[in-house]
Amino acid sequence: MSILGGFIGLIVFGSILLALAIPIAIIWLIVEVIRGGTGRRDRYDPAADALRYRFARGEITQVEFEAGMRALGYEKR
Repeated sequence: MSILGGFIGLIVFGSILLALAIPIAIIWLIVEVIRGGTGRRDRYDPAADALRYRFARGEITQVEFEAGMRALGYEKR
């Protein structure tokens, strides 16, 4: 009967894990949707910062800045 008891214990443990994983996954999904996905806007991007600094110092034109940002994957807002 010890084999059956171990099997039942494994089923109970798996059920508890599943019962905890589903609400956590739903909450994570809601947070991601509210944040707008895992877009690059939330992360530090040294290349985009370099472009911003060069544009601010007048080293590149607005057209060059926008082209560089598009090349990095940023859409014009």
